[in-house]
Amino acid sequence: MSTVKTTFWIKNNSQRVIFQDGMPTSVADLSKEIAKQCNLQGSFRLQFMDPDFEDDFMNLMSTSEIQDKSTLKVVSLTTSSDRDGSPIPHVDTSQNESACSSACSSPALSLLSCDTLVFSPPSTSGYSESSASLAPVSSSSIKSSAWPAEFTVPRFTYDAELKLEQGNAAFKTQGAFLSPDPKLKISILDGLAEEIVKYKLYPSDAEYGQVAEALIKKHPCLKERGSVTGYSGWKASLKYKLGNYRTKLRNIGYTEVTVNSIKHKPDGISSPAYRVKKPRKAEVNYCPSHPQGETDETLEAVRQTLLTEVKKKNNEKNVRMLMDKSFSIRRHEVIKEPLIADFKTRWPALFRKEEVCAEFERITTAPLVSRLFANMDAYIAKLMKIFASRGGVVGQRIKTLLVPTTQTDDIEVKRECIIKSLCVYLNEDPSSLILEFMDTDGASTQEAIQKAVMGIYVIRYEGADVEDSPADVGVVLEGEKVLQDLCSVPYATAMLLGLIYGLNLSYPPEL
Repeated sequence: MSTVKTTFWIKNNSQRVIFQDGMPTSVADLSKEIAKQCNLQGSFRLQFMDPDFEDDFMNLMSTSEIQDKSTLKVVSLTTSSDRDGSPIPHVDTSQNESACSSACSSPALSLLSCDTLVFSPPSTSGYSESSASLAPVSSSSIKSSAWPAEFTVPRFTYDAELKLEQGNAAFKTQGAFLSPDPKLKISILDGLAEEIVKYKLYPSDAEYGQVAEALIKKHPCLKERGSVTGYSGWKASLKYKLGNYRTKLRNIGYTEVTVNSIKHKPDGISSPAYRVKKPRKAEVNYCPSHPQGETDETLEAVRQTLLTEVKKKNNEKNVRMLMDKSFSIRRHEVIKEPLIADFKTRWPALFRKEEVCAEFERITTAPLVSRLFANMDAYIAKLMKIFASRGGVVGQRIKTLLVPTTQTDDIEVKRECIIKSLCVYLNEDPSSLILEFMDTDGASTQEAIQKAVMGIYVIRYEGADVEDSPADVGVVLEGEKVLQDLCSVPYATAMLLGLIYGLNLSYPPEL
C-alpha cells in the first residue's frame, strides 16, 4: 500500500490517496487513479524527480521509476476549471531553496499549473524527508492535516449507528426527534472527540459549532427542539467532552496539553502556564511529543550533528532530514521564548529561507509562500476598490502609496504597495513594519536596525526607479538580522510570517 500527499488550492487543503491494491503497474492506471480519488478534470501528465539529472523533473514513463520518498508533479495540459467554471490555480508546494528563489521572481506565482505528489512509505515517527517537499507521515505526536473546510462526522459504534439509523428513519417518515439515551450520547461525543483531536486539541467556538452542525446534518433526528440553531446543546456538550479528553491526555503526559498545566510549570514559577500559550489559529503542531523511541538526549545529539551538517555546501537533503527529526525538541525550546540571538546560535539552520518555509509547513501543514501570494493576488482587485473608496487624509495617503502601481506592471511592486496601503487603511503606520533606508546611510541604517524589535528592512539604491530591485531586503528580530538578501518586500513579509510561527513570536502591538 502506498500513500500520496498532494495540495490543491481550489480545496485549500491536503488529501491523502490510498492505493489499496498496491502501486498501479502502468502510468495510465496511476493517472486514472489519481484523477479519480483527487477529482481532477482535464488532461495532465506526471513528472518525477530524476536523481540522474540533478533532481530535475522528467516525464514519468514507467511506475518502476517511482521510489520510496520520491516526488511526482502533476502538470496540466489543458486549462482546468473548477465546478464554478473559474480557473483552478495549481501551485507547486516545493520548499527547497530553488523553489523559494523562483517564488520571488515569478510574476504570477499563483498560476503555476502543477501540484506536487509525495510518495512515502508507512512510518511511525517524525516526517518523511524529500528534497522538494515535506510530507508529514502518520505519528502519534505529529498531526498531518489542518482543520477541514467541511467536518466529516465519523462512524460511531455499531449499536450507536443502528439506533441513529432507526431514529433517522422515524424522523423522515414521522418527523419524530430522537432523545438519545446516556449510552448513545456518550458514544456520539466520544466518536466526535476522537475525530476532532486528529486536527487540534483546542478548537475555537466556531469550530465546535461546525462539528455540531455537521452532526445534525448527517443525523437530523438529533436536532434539538426549541434551539435556534438546532445544535446548541451538542456544541456545549462537545466543549465539556474535549475538556475531559484533554485531561486524560494530560494525565498520560501528552506534551501539547501538559505544557499548559499548573503541575508542569518550571521550578520557582508561580503562574500556571508560564510563558506558554495555546496554539494560534493556523497552528496544527504546536508542541508535539517526541517521536517513539526518541528522548531529549537522542534529539540533542541530532542537534549537535545538525550544527556540523549546516556548514557543508550542497547539503540541503541532510539538513532537511535532521530538521524534520528534531522538530519536537525544537518546539519544546521555542515555546519558552528564548532570545533570538541565543536560539539562532543553537539552531542556525532554521534561519534559512527554505527552512523557514519548511518549519511553517511542519507547524501548519500548509505551504507558506505560494499560499500567501495566491490569496493575496486573489484579493488585490477587491482591495484596490476598497482603497479607492476611502476618503480624507487616510485616502490621500493610500493614493500616494499606490502611485507606483500605475508606473509598472511588476507584480512584486503591486504586492508591496498593497501591503503598505493595507497598513494605512487599518490606521497603522507602514514604517512600523517596513524600515526603508538608502544605501548611502551606512551607520544610521545599522543603528536603526539594532533598535528594531521586529520588522523588514529595505536598503534602496540612491536614484533607483520604482521597478529596480533593492540593494538588500531582510528581516530583523530583536535587533538581529536573521534573514537578508531577500528578493522583495512581499517575499520578506512571507518570511516574517514564517518566523513568527517558527519562533512562537507574538504579533507586534502596533500591527
